[in-house]
Amino acid sequence: MKIACLPAFNVEGTIESVINESKKYVDKVIVCNDGSTDRTEEIARQCGAIVVNHKINQGYGSAIKTLFEEAKKNNADVMVTLDSDGQHNPSEISSLLEPILSGSADVVIGSRFLNNKNTEMPEYRKRGIKLISSITKVGTKLNISDAQSGFRAYSKKAIENIRISDVGMSASTEILMKISDLGLRVKEVPIIVKYDNLDSSTQKPLIHGTSVLLSTLRYVTVNRPLTFYGLPGIAFLIIGTLFGGKFLQFYATQKIVLTDVLLVSIGTLVIGAVMVATSIILFAMSTLLNKVKQ
Repeated sequence: MKIACLPAFNVEGTIESVINESKKYVDKVIVCNDGSTDRTEEIARQCGAIVVNHKINQGYGSAIKTLFEEAKKNNADVMVTLDSDGQHNPSEISSLLEPILSGSADVVIGSRFLNNKNTEMPEYRKRGIKLISSITKVGTKLNISDAQSGFRAYSKKAIENIRISDVGMSASTEILMKISDLGLRVKEVPIIVKYDNLDSSTQKPLIHGTSVLLSTLRYVTVNRPLTFYGLPGIAFLIIGTLFGGKFLQFYATQKIVLTDVLLVSIGTLVIGAVMVATSIILFAMSTLLNKVKQ
């Protein structure tokens, strides 16, 4: 059973074509209508899609979580997620499904950076995505070029084992971290994304991008505290110790008080101690929460 899953919020102008095109490559289309106030639900049902409603807009992560649950209920062998606003081309679904159907991958991600055909992508958006991908790469150890791509395909194994808790845009990062923890095989394939039907002003995308960046940083640092706080904290402690040793050496041999060196030593030692303590506390809390969820 191949299922296409579409998170949708006020997309009455595009959802019909996305559903109809997607039906050519899958057995079912499921739409999570995330509190739309227009005709999104009505149009989706008319197109033959299964529609699951959120009474109010809960966010991208919540919609993806619902779609994962619906894919499990429908006993999907493969699930592909794509945007319902026309950004993604449903004709590329087959290229995402192929590695899973052939058994060479558990998760396939459509990347905007594997070819030079995405010439419409604004430069600020490109740089923002690459920055977020770099942060995600450190937190997940996955060599992913497009960590924020919503055009993804999941095998049955991935569908059954990935559990989403984040309801915001950092859900994309959370899923990648779960994929890494589960040891699932990941592959990227090139896709082309349309931007001509999106808001042309830069203010809204910049605000959105900043929000995604901050939520990604929050999620990754909280869930990988030993990497993002522990290791830098140890580095600060080593630097502080070295400066402290230099201060003591000059004072013991030459009776010279190097105030600047002493201040650097104390400052870095304090910062290092706080970061290491933070990493230990966050790691303990994260471990406890994971046990409770299980």
